[in-house]
Amino acid sequence: MNRKLAAREITAAFDATAWPPILTPDEAARLLRLKVSTLYRHVSEGRYAAAVKRGKPLRFWRDRLVQEFMR
Repeated sequence: MNRKLAAREITAAFDATAWPPILTPDEAARLLRLKVSTLYRHVSEGRYAAAVKRGKPLRFWRDRLVQEFMR
């Protein structure tokens, strides 16, 4: 079954108050328990549409990132 996680399921899975809604690559990698290099590779492969690039810094929407990771 391929259904989206509800917002309450995402916040119940981890302490959402400890993670800001917009994450740096280091924070995103820690949240997903990945190496930063693996996260960047996944972004380059197009796995995470939650990645937003405005100028040089790369940022991630926390809830979208978790949704995409769980697919």
